Amino acid sequence: MIGKQKIWIVDYGMGNLKSVWGAFNFFGVNSVVSSSFEKADKIVIPGVGAFGQAIYNLKKLNLFEKIKDEILSGKPALGICLGMQILFQFSEESEGVEGLSLLRGVVKNLRNLSQNMRVPNIGWGRTNLKKSQIFSGLDQEEFFYYIHSYYVLPEDTEIICANFSSENINFASAINFQNIFGVQFHPEKSGLKGLKIIENFIKV
Repeated sequence: MIGKQKIWIVDYGMGNLKSVWGAFNFFGVNSVVSSSFEKADKIVIPGVGAFGQAIYNLKKLNLFEKIKDEILSGKPALGICLGMQILFQFSEESEGVEGLSLLRGVVKNLRNLSQNMRVPNIGWGRTNLKKSQIFSGLDQEEFFYYIHSYYVLPEDTEIICANFSSENINFASAINFQNIFGVQFHPEKSGLKGLKIIENFIKV
């Protein structure tokens, strides 16, 4: 089943595409990086950069509504870093710009958590995992690679399935609601543990 499915990695000009494609290719799946709509079994939305620019690019490529429709139809989707943030409604980074609004909540600056926090948050971070399909086979506490300045604040805390936890700083670092998955860290840059998440998503 793994090798037969097709995964669309959305190229909207802001993703860590080569590394993400490499992680999926490691498992022998047909993963296609494309800035055009692709009929696929699953969707991956990578992303590095600004919230507003991401939404602008998706709309310019006529992908904004198509991605929403595909995910709302029940297609499994994985948002990575900025790709998770744009699943939500709004971001402090780009006031007045509405995200995909597939999940209720906002994206906030890390400085809201602590003025002493180093922003951007770059490096390996302790992450406490809850029960989720994408964390199958992993320990309750793992370390993943982060590089970001904003974090998601979901309206429904029940969708949070992992938290960053280091030096008294805590924030949601992964979400799961029905067919929608998102991670703030970069599984494609997080070694074997990160690859396990990729494998688990493929198996969803």
